[in-house]
Amino acid sequence: MGLTINYTLSVKEPLRVAEIRELVERAARYAKKIGCVEVSRVWRANGDRKTAGLFVTVGRPEDGCFGFIPATHGWLATAWPGKGSEDAKFGLCQYSRRVPYRNGTVPSGFTGGWLLQGSCKTQYAAEHGWNHFLLCHKRVISLLEFWRQLGVTVEVKDEGGYWETRSEEKLRAALQAYDHLIGALAGMCKDAADEAGPGLRVEAPIFARKDFERLEAEARRELARPLS
Repeated sequence: MGLTINYTLSVKEPLRVAEIRELVERAARYAKKIGCVEVSRVWRANGDRKTAGLFVTVGRPEDGCFGFIPATHGWLATAWPGKGSEDAKFGLCQYSRRVPYRNGTVPSGFTGGWLLQGSCKTQYAAEHGWNHFLLCHKRVISLLEFWRQLGVTVEVKDEGGYWETRSEEKLRAALQAYDHLIGALAGMCKDAADEAGPGLRVEAPIFARKDFERLEAEARRELARPLS
């Protein structure tokens, strides 16, 4: 849980594998240019389920059948925007159009071209201050903008609202709301663990925040307010 940028990169054109590699290499060079702390080498995504898997659901919603299928072809790299933030993976892959289900197969949802689903949680970069968080968040947004400039279709759901509005004020308000929510949940879990006795320990990145106690107190006050 935490403020996250979710995104999908896609290309409908039948580009060659070598062309995809060139796009990823260009994006990796750009990630270094904008100051990402670490940028990985570019690697083949063949058979990659962990970092390039396509999330699919099959059957009826009530069946709860879901999972990730591996990429059959593609190229990937990752960029680390800065301390506290997750890595942002980027690239383009292909997947099987059908997946096994019960005694047959069903469509996977992949209809051709090239595709990648990704996300980057920037929430905990705020442990190092607002300016650091803002820089990390903007680096991910800038990288997604670069992919769009390369001619790739980019769909983004930015939980901070910055992609859509470019408003630092709204992003800061969203970050504060997430801080309060996570602070309250983490605090309640910690209290429950303490009451349960020794041997039970709760760990969460937000405990490392120097202002955690303030965040928790503010969150508890917000939760205690009557609904109007």
